[in-house]
Amino acid sequence: MKILITVGIFPPDIGGPASFVPKIANLLSKSGNEVTVICLTDKYQLDKENFKIVRILRKQNLVIRWFRTIFQILKHGVNSDLIFVNGLPMESYIANLLIRKKLYRKIVGDWAWERGMNRKLINESFDDFQNNKHGLHLEIAKFSRGWTATKAHLVITPSNHLKNIVKNWGVSDKNIKVIYNGTIVDKTKREDNQVSPEKLKFITVGRLAPWKNIDIMLETFAMYKRLNNNFIFYIVGSGPEEVALKELTRKLVLEQEVVFTGQLDKESLSQFYEKSNIYIQGSSYEGLPHVILEAISHNLSIISTPIGGTNEVLMNGRNGWIWQLRKSFKPVKEDLLKIIEELTNNMEKDRLLKKNAMKNLHKLFNEEQNLKTYLEILKK
Repeated sequence: MKILITVGIFPPDIGGPASFVPKIANLLSKSGNEVTVICLTDKYQLDKENFKIVRILRKQNLVIRWFRTIFQILKHGVNSDLIFVNGLPMESYIANLLIRKKLYRKIVGDWAWERGMNRKLINESFDDFQNNKHGLHLEIAKFSRGWTATKAHLVITPSNHLKNIVKNWGVSDKNIKVIYNGTIVDKTKREDNQVSPEKLKFITVGRLAPWKNIDIMLETFAMYKRLNNNFIFYIVGSGPEEVALKELTRKLVLEQEVVFTGQLDKESLSQFYEKSNIYIQGSSYEGLPHVILEAISHNLSIISTPIGGTNEVLMNGRNGWIWQLRKSFKPVKEDLLKIIEELTNNMEKDRLLKKNAMKNLHKLFNEEQNLKTYLEILKK
């Protein structure tokens, strides 16, 4: 079978789709399928994979990029048996108007909401955005993201929360399937990762975007530094907020405590997980983040907002420390300080939470099993 996969981010980019697509493409290829991946990229590079990768420069005139992307989808899709869309949904839909292939789509978020946040057109939660009215630009974006979703043969979401969102876009319940993201637990990794005030090493991983609320993390650590200056905070990733966050770090006098690593490949990221003992996520929205699963697999303590599909991992605080949100869906700085204090003073509870998280990881977020589910669906 010939399968075309479209995605907006792909290694060396980091993020959920960039983690997932190489894995499913490799599995499909090793199962005897001919796989082509079309993705956006910051620069061209030589790829050594057992499937074909077509890279389209991200930073170019948007209209030109659109035409080039649609052309490549037409070119490689015309002889494909199906198209699996994990990004570039509108371009894929437009191309598919001509080639009429069966189209499967994985939806991990709402690009209309992300656009509004990136352009600072809105300041509201992901869930509120779904129901509130907005300007013409965002209403068109909301219409198009929902309309293209209804054109898919099957929509796959990584969480039940996102499934309910997509249903509200107009997609029939019978055309949506939930398949959790997954990760592999390396049995050679450390089984114990003791946390104590003398060796606190925090890490957060992802695109440096406004809804990640990394500025609030930095402001909280500036407060925490008055109590304990023996800590490191690794910020892994890049994005539109990078310059502002680095300037905020200087303003808060945190240059000695905060390390911006930029984007990292899989091996380098794993090394930073090994250096760390606490993972922090303060997002205003997540579908179901790969990075939290990866952090659990490295036996890190998890502090996270219970947002979107994240709470399907945290299970209301049974598998991690819940960072409370304000009504504005911004995390509370004082609450993070309390969590760090309790975490470091209550080792027994922290060990129990990590043990529960690891059990849940094996049960629901088994990468090998969940990827096989994709394989079975696409074969049908």
